[in-house]
Amino acid sequence: FSTAFVCIMAMAASLLLNTPAETNPSSCKGVFSGYLSSEPSNLDPARGVDVNEASIQAKVFDGLVRYDEKMKLVGNLAESWTVTPDGKELVFKLKQNVFFHNGQALTSSDVVYSLDRILDPAVGSPRTWVLEKIEGAAERLRGESSRVAGITAIDDYTVSIKLSAPFAPFLSLLSMPACYILPSGNAHAISDRSFFEKPFGTGPFKISERVRDSHIRLTANTAYHGQKPRLARIDMRIIPENMKAEMEFESGNLDMLQLYPANYERFKSDPDFAARITDVPSLNVFYIGFNNQSAPFDDVRVRRALNMLVDREKIIKAVYQGRAVAANGSIPPGISGYTEGSNGLEYNPEEGRRLLKEAGYSKTNPLTFDLYQRSAQSAFEITRLLQGELKKHGVVINLKPMEWSALKDAVSKGEAPAFYMSWFGDYPDGENFLFPVFHSSNWGSGGNRARFKNEEIDSMIEDSVKIQDADRRSEAYSRINRKVAEHAPWIYLWHASESYLTSEKVSNMDFSPMFFCDNALTLSVKE
Repeated sequence: FSTAFVCIMAMAASLLLNTPAETNPSSCKGVFSGYLSSEPSNLDPARGVDVNEASIQAKVFDGLVRYDEKMKLVGNLAESWTVTPDGKELVFKLKQNVFFHNGQALTSSDVVYSLDRILDPAVGSPRTWVLEKIEGAAERLRGESSRVAGITAIDDYTVSIKLSAPFAPFLSLLSMPACYILPSGNAHAISDRSFFEKPFGTGPFKISERVRDSHIRLTANTAYHGQKPRLARIDMRIIPENMKAEMEFESGNLDMLQLYPANYERFKSDPDFAARITDVPSLNVFYIGFNNQSAPFDDVRVRRALNMLVDREKIIKAVYQGRAVAANGSIPPGISGYTEGSNGLEYNPEEGRRLLKEAGYSKTNPLTFDLYQRSAQSAFEITRLLQGELKKHGVVINLKPMEWSALKDAVSKGEAPAFYMSWFGDYPDGENFLFPVFHSSNWGSGGNRARFKNEEIDSMIEDSVKIQDADRRSEAYSRINRKVAEHAPWIYLWHASESYLTSEKVSNMDFSPMFFCDNALTLSVKE
């Protein structure tokens, strides 16, 4: 899903420990006004699943490790770590003198509590797959154990994580929002979810004010354990309508605007704006997903035919002006396993119509289906084009726009026969564009929204992540990418760049290809 983001209390009484001395707050200056395209309904890292949620979480919480602005994996709450030669145990040394926003000191207990909580069946996290490779995770998920055996505190500042089998991308998984660390001293409020209305972590910014469907105000944590924030405050408004966001930006009320195909050229052709546009190659894939378990999309001929009836290059040229790459699989360029060349699903209307006829569809019995989508201008720009293109070949699409949370719910429950969505990478490894979206264990909110199931592909994915050699693992990902395409669980559309326009007030704003990497530490404005 494409969504605007910025570079970026009801709690039980807590025990206040040694409150850290704050650095000079005058080093944090200025206010940045950004926006989100929808209310981040869930600020619980274990339950969050979308970009808007993660963009707030990334500024409030920290994980053991993170990807920096150069896409390098670095320590965050962990100052160092070691991995055993067999790849099955990771030992992390935590930074000392790190404090949560309420003054509670960080210790190994908080790490053990937070990671264990993801696998607690009572929590119901849709991100259990992130940690399911840990020893004892399965027993914890089944409720057979009160804790995850493979996560232990060696001492107050050392944590051991043992895996049940080698899993090469595991360090990358720990950078994800699901693995952000919560204060174990607030377990009661966390368990009844009141904590997450206005949560706090160890991150560089604190939530100082929140009005649902209106705004979230973040203020600098001047006692932050790492590089101190440059900004004093970030105001995040909730603006679902692209046109309203555009008007607010041009009126000087926003410092960042995400650009879409409909308005990109207008701003790009204006010299006052052109120099302040940044195009960011994103780790994403846009697609039309099908419910592979229900008619008519349980028929692979129908799925393959629809791929062949879409002229991706024509749409990219018309809509994106070259700022996208046609997808021939789910893995984007630059990521291990990216597949170049033909996947057998290229534009071929004659073959596409033949397959539809073979599947029983004709002019007198046209293929007709509902396409669920988000009720946003950016989505309509694409779906209306697709609707028109497929109509030329006798395919009738009824567009079903809805609010984002309702769309996610309908798709996760399998109620949507077809849907326009995208997948943004959680970390830069080809596994992240295969396992979450195509492994049968992730049906629904886990990422496999197409409800695709193939036992051979499940096994291929499981075997690939055991390969420690990066080149060999990449070759395995590529084979899987091609194998999935044979079954055409989606209409593969494109990998698009994200484009942002900043105001003259912004003096520095780094953008990352990964949506959850932005903790706004490098963001600064002119006073």
